[in-house]
Amino acid sequence: MTTATTAAAATTARTSTASTSTTSANAATSSAAASAARSLGGDMQTFLKLLTTQLRNQDPTQPMDPNQLTQQLAQFAGVEQQIATNQHMESLLTLQRTSALVAATPMMGREVEVASDHLQLSNGTAQEVRLPAATSTVTRARVALTDSTGAVIRDAVVQLGAGTTSWSWDGKNAQGRALADGRYGLTVTGVDTTGGSTGTLSAVVAGTVTGMSQDRDGVQLAVGALTTGFDTLRRVR
Repeated sequence: MTTATTAAAATTARTSTASTSTTSANAATSSAAASAARSLGGDMQTFLKLLTTQLRNQDPTQPMDPNQLTQQLAQFAGVEQQIATNQHMESLLTLQRTSALVAATPMMGREVEVASDHLQLSNGTAQEVRLPAATSTVTRARVALTDSTGAVIRDAVVQLGAGTTSWSWDGKNAQGRALADGRYGLTVTGVDTTGGSTGTLSAVVAGTVTGMSQDRDGVQLAVGALTTGFDTLRRVR
């Protein structure tokens, strides 16, 4: 084999190796890029790791275009700024929730009405159900309570009056047996003069505010044993 042939073979081998290395680097970079895209555009650490991996594995004979590097650094700065903005927004939301909790403090001990699709039974006592006034088509209300399986455990038909009508549950089922403390579903439907159903009837649950708390959903009110969101509040007496 001549010297020229040997040199050509060595050059071809180096070119093949560089090509293989570049291909592997590109595949690794593409995989990392796809992973970063799945994590909300890539956080700061992921983006930095992607950039340094790309620089470390680039082909020395074809270095990264300076303009492209500048663009990626600008993207890195943008991601960092977005993360900082999100952190500041979270701090503002926390302050807002705290302010809402402080603003709701005067409601302690006050009687309130809230919208709720369940009652909370505690020591044989539950919140009071308040029904709307009768109309020319709706003269009675059917109050149904259900257990955790959805089975009706108490069904009462209440005569409506000219004003608000109150109904209190004694914590017993249809057979008169006292039930265990817990959460029970509440459904109120209207009944017309012929005994037919008129559909869901607007009703509220009433009780005294015994406590307040705060979570990611906002301020929570404790109405007796019932915990409900501040946005369910309908009236304060």
